[in-house]
Amino acid sequence: MKLKYQRDAFLVFILLAFTYMYFFQDPANNGNSRLALVLSIVQQGRLTIDSFQAIKDLDTGDKSFYNGHYYSDKAIGTSVVGTLFYLPWYWSLKLFRLDFINHNLGLVKHYLTLCVIGLPSAFAGSLMYVICKYLSGNRFRAFIATVAIALGTMCLPYSILFYGHQLAATFLFCGFFLIFQFRILPERRRAIHLFLIGLALGFALITEYTTAVIVLPLLIYFILVARKERLFPSVKSIAFPALGGLIPGALLLTYNTLCFGNPFSIGYSFEAKSIFNSAIAQGVMGITVPKLDVLYYITLHPADGIFWQSPVLLMALVGIYFMLRAKQYHLEAVITILALLSYLLINSGYYLWWGGSAVGPRLLVPMLPFLSLPLAFVPRRIFFLVVILCIVSVFQMIIVVASVVQVPEDMVTNIKNLSYFQYMPVYSYCLKQLLAGKYGWNLGQRLLGLKAWKSLIPLILVIMGGSGMFIPKLAWASAASRSRP
Repeated sequence: MKLKYQRDAFLVFILLAFTYMYFFQDPANNGNSRLALVLSIVQQGRLTIDSFQAIKDLDTGDKSFYNGHYYSDKAIGTSVVGTLFYLPWYWSLKLFRLDFINHNLGLVKHYLTLCVIGLPSAFAGSLMYVICKYLSGNRFRAFIATVAIALGTMCLPYSILFYGHQLAATFLFCGFFLIFQFRILPERRRAIHLFLIGLALGFALITEYTTAVIVLPLLIYFILVARKERLFPSVKSIAFPALGGLIPGALLLTYNTLCFGNPFSIGYSFEAKSIFNSAIAQGVMGITVPKLDVLYYITLHPADGIFWQSPVLLMALVGIYFMLRAKQYHLEAVITILALLSYLLINSGYYLWWGGSAVGPRLLVPMLPFLSLPLAFVPRRIFFLVVILCIVSVFQMIIVVASVVQVPEDMVTNIKNLSYFQYMPVYSYCLKQLLAGKYGWNLGQRLLGLKAWKSLIPLILVIMGGSGMFIPKLAWASAASRSRP
């Protein structure tokens, strides 16, 4: 069977791209650090961010200080991709004497967020649909599994912020998709295909260092698949993935050498703020032994638990059981389980486990796309639960992106003293912002002049219309027959 669902995949891409484009929020410290590096490279040809790190609307506390200069303390993947998009924009505007647009930081930020984070995330969503359609054999179930993750989890809020988590998730899932294709499609075993596997996984690693816990299992997954097809070891199966991974690896090592004098020194080792320096020095980049209470907080506690903010993920746990029962997909099930468990353990051992000013434990974002796979295995007889919880999850995430993603962290840092239902950021903070008329930037306001909740109507109509194209014809026919006198 071939993975040829181009029309449906394109519809999913358009729906997700429109949703991610519809909202924009300033990324503050985290994103500004990455953006400052993009602007410095393109406008000044420098790797330091001295000229940008303290200016209005680009100031950041997330920075390194080494040898008298400021640098971004973040992994460079997001900034590298940002540079690729900003360079032609910047020089084109200069060529046509429209350089004044470059001084509109809000516009530049929105453009880069859409191109670097939003559109790639939408593309990853279309790949989720393709795999889920192949696994389930059903358009509707594949669509729900995709939307549940792409719009019903932290994938949505972190697709409108210039952070690294969602871009890393995109690279990881693209790498997985390529290996899955390699497994089932003989025509996908060309050199370019192998090269792209290495390139995707390499860029995931230099975008968020924690992706190493998924990159390694994916490499083993590739080797096992290649060995089963008697294609490993061979020069082709080793050299081309290695060459793809060498490019981002060389970029990172060169950057580290030029900035910090050592290819293996990273920005986190030279934090400008002493409080971050002492925290990062703990364990491995601030990650120590997992803590059971934190594991509970990031999963089951309403104040920061992913199963409260995205209850559809509970059905992903159910789906894992049925995925394991499908023996031909044991490898994919193991990858999903490893992605979930490894990130939960990492996040529960991280000194800033709540992610600072953020809705939910944002460090978990890179593993979320893999949870679309088990959703496709939930049996038909109980799939209505996936649909219901998907609607709830999407509703809650839209509340977040319509108001503010970077919620104050004071309540979550005091989580030990909170009663169980005392605080849930979606309703205790974000919804209150909306009820007070404090809506974040969106296209309904900007282009159509719509106010408050009315500004969300165009988005809701697009989501409903797009979803309607995937509802089985039988369901439409049944609804129509019930409406007849």
